[in-house]
Amino acid sequence: MNFISKDRSDQIFGGVLLIGIAILFLTNWFWPGILYVVGIALIVKSTADGSAWTDNKGALVMLAAALFFTYENLLNIFSGNWLPFLLIALGLYLLFGTNRGRGEKSKHNVM
Repeated sequence: MNFISKDRSDQIFGGVLLIGIAILFLTNWFWPGILYVVGIALIVKSTADGSAWTDNKGALVMLAAALFFTYENLLNIFSGNWLPFLLIALGLYLLFGTNRGRGEKSKHNVM
């Protein structure tokens, strides 16, 4: 049951986002810190909207990318300019991966 209006959940999202950006300025840790801030703000908004935080795939992908970039230097997996390819793959997943899953669910509901 949702007790918070959409306007209020948008305000909560904005507040968390602004506080997170302020922390990034204080710590001077913009990359990948901004990914953490946006991911956490999206999860807080989902929770305020009344849905489970695990249902927000975009936030989970954002946090996974943040973790990857945090530990990438420690692992030294990649060399060269691979960032554009990772961003393209992430964008394609967000555009087509989640819509495909919703389409499959609607097919099962019809039968």
